[in-house]
Amino acid sequence: MRLLYFHTLKISLKGVVGFYKKFMYNLPTHRMKTIWFHTASVGEFNTAKPLLKKLIKDYRIVLTYFSPRAKDYIKRHPEYYHSLERLPLDTPFTVRSFERKIEAHAIFIMEREFWPSFILFTKAKKVLLNAYAKGGLYERFISRKFDLIITKSDKDRERYESYGCKKVVSCGNLKFLFEERQIKEMKKGDFKLFVAGSTHNGEEKILIEAFGELKKRHPDLRLLIAPRHISRSQEIANKVKGFRCFLRSRQRGEEWDILILDTLGELFDVYALADVAFVGGTLVPVGGHNLLEPAYHGKPVLFGPFTQKVRDMAEYLLQKGAGFVVSRAEDIIRVVDGILSKRISYNRVDISQESERIMSCYYSNIRDML
Repeated sequence: MRLLYFHTLKISLKGVVGFYKKFMYNLPTHRMKTIWFHTASVGEFNTAKPLLKKLIKDYRIVLTYFSPRAKDYIKRHPEYYHSLERLPLDTPFTVRSFERKIEAHAIFIMEREFWPSFILFTKAKKVLLNAYAKGGLYERFISRKFDLIITKSDKDRERYESYGCKKVVSCGNLKFLFEERQIKEMKKGDFKLFVAGSTHNGEEKILIEAFGELKKRHPDLRLLIAPRHISRSQEIANKVKGFRCFLRSRQRGEEWDILILDTLGELFDVYALADVAFVGGTLVPVGGHNLLEPAYHGKPVLFGPFTQKVRDMAEYLLQKGAGFVVSRAEDIIRVVDGILSKRISYNRVDISQESERIMSCYYSNIRDML
């Protein structure tokens, strides 16, 4: 009987060990404090890169992602983290197990990744970065679980403070930060280039219509369209009529009028080649994308009226004389033609001073909390 008991106990313990090997994790052997840093998407990762580059000098970074597209992209940039993992399933057990595995000293979350178990059942200090407020009972409840919230604007800070959050600081938009980098070598050729980046469905039709008229006035002008979702690239190309149109991945030196950028990670460098740029998500009610990327290269930036997600950037560029609001094809024709013909002037902006202020604000508040 005793032998049977010990045999049963051995089997049970073996099962428990197997369970923990599968669902729990070996403890790390590092000495630096660990930051669990969550960026759900490619865009959030790119926004966080300058801050990650600074943090990784002093902290162990365990980066988590959500979308498969983000994984494929982030894996190509291992210099920003020590370990890359998928965000655990949002249950109390899995998030706590993962937190114990990595020995997280703090959890950093970008913008609005308000997963309930992730936030409610982890024990480490929590920081919300590049935060903006949209309102609602859930936001009011979940935001009070953060130890530090760093917002994009004073308006967002005031909203979070009204919720009774522990500590809220307004440092500015992380998208104003650009790391020093070697621009990818890209040759343009002897032509003028209009780059339309991060475009959405409904915007390409307007841009192509405007390009048709602009091409008559400027025969050496070419249009490069970089859709926000590259899975739409072939669909966009199929709609182009009357122009030589190619996908970037399939273009083999042929002459082109319109090029669809269906590759990841090139848009920032392509903006450097532009004579004039448009940033999408602004002619349709998406709210806009990073208006500062073309401005970083000193380019004039066109954008539509829907800039609710990037309002601070839009106001900054308009104030500096580097931005132009367009609402329809006729507006695009007028502004682009005016810039190319030098009838409309613009200012080249230097955002380095603002970038330094924002980085200093973020890093000092993070260090104080850690």
